[in-house]
Amino acid sequence: MDPRKIQLSICWIALMLIYLLGDILRAYEKGQGAAVIDGKPMDANMFVLAALMMTVPILMAIVCVFFNYPVVRWSSIIASLAMFAINVAGVMSYDSTYDRMLIIFSLLLNVFTVYLAFTWTDPLL
Repeated sequence: MDPRKIQLSICWIALMLIYLLGDILRAYEKGQGAAVIDGKPMDANMFVLAALMMTVPILMAIVCVFFNYPVVRWSSIIASLAMFAINVAGVMSYDSTYDRMLIIFSLLLNVFTVYLAFTWTDPLL
């Protein structure tokens, strides 16, 4: 297997773990208050959107292992840029230092993932 596919898969797994760590810490810190966004309790649609966002790194880890070069490369670039945009838009909605720190780590990981995918050359050339 191409080492770059493994590297990209590990980046996606690390991103998922960063998201999960933030959610776990937030649940410990706020309890039921962790399910409140902008002073409003999360509804079923918000939970579905959050679940979909959390599923992206999981699916991308699978894509990186099971698909070929162009699919992995371009889906990693597109998904990383999308996750970057979503997190940049929401970074100020978090009030705790650890949340902002984890978001910054995830943003840096998104940039690194785009770099790895963008600089990856076709292994068949």
